[in-house]
Amino acid sequence: MTDYNYNNKVATALGTIGTVLWCVQLIPQIYTNFRRKSTEGLPHLMLLLWAYAGILFGIYFLVQRPNLPLMIQPEIFTFLSFVTWAQCLYYGSKFSFIKTIVVVSLVVAFSAGLQVAAIIPLQNSALCHNSPNSTCWPLILIGIMAAVLIVIGLVPPYFELWRRQGQVVGINFWFLALDCSGALLSFASLLFPQTDKDGNPKQEDYLGMVLYLLVPLMEAGIVASHFVWWLRIGRSLNKSHTDVEKGRERSR
Repeated sequence: MTDYNYNNKVATALGTIGTVLWCVQLIPQIYTNFRRKSTEGLPHLMLLLWAYAGILFGIYFLVQRPNLPLMIQPEIFTFLSFVTWAQCLYYGSKFSFIKTIVVVSLVVAFSAGLQVAAIIPLQNSALCHNSPNSTCWPLILIGIMAAVLIVIGLVPPYFELWRRQGQVVGINFWFLALDCSGALLSFASLLFPQTDKDGNPKQEDYLGMVLYLLVPLMEAGIVASHFVWWLRIGRSLNKSHTDVEKGRERSR
């Protein structure tokens, strides 16, 4: 017999840890951009697509209501994505500060309105997942769209890798590590069968599992690309740089 009380606690704990990681995942990237005063190598399109994926994630999970941390998580993800996208406009596209604020504010306002407008009509049909009369295909479609945007958003970095022979430039590895960890913990939280507030077993959220697996898989490819670049090129560059420094020291 499934201990749903235990499962609910474990799922909430894992989801909470995942949410905490996702609360800070983009902060290293934001700090790196600020310190460098540049977003070179960080695709602007990736952040905008991620922001809208977060909007769709928010609709999906706020209607689905798996657990509180997973309902909050997409909103934080969206906020951080918009902040980083604003840096891309300011540092990369050379927008003025005022223009950046205006553009980002308008996009955020539109996105918030879109999310609210989608959640209200979906709640009545999607909250009854366990009812045979429920019609949840719009929610499933939204979840699929979110997954597609996440995947598409991670495609531009691969073009950057191709341009730079596989080297990662401008993307903070702590950001990738935190992002992957948060996604995997959120995925793990969905593996435990849970109950709703009335004590009824919730339907397995397979779509949510897929969504949280896509991120670490795509980001692992980015890390692997940089590692291969280091083996092929970066290691020899470091050796050459070291030899030059030693030569300078001897000539002094």
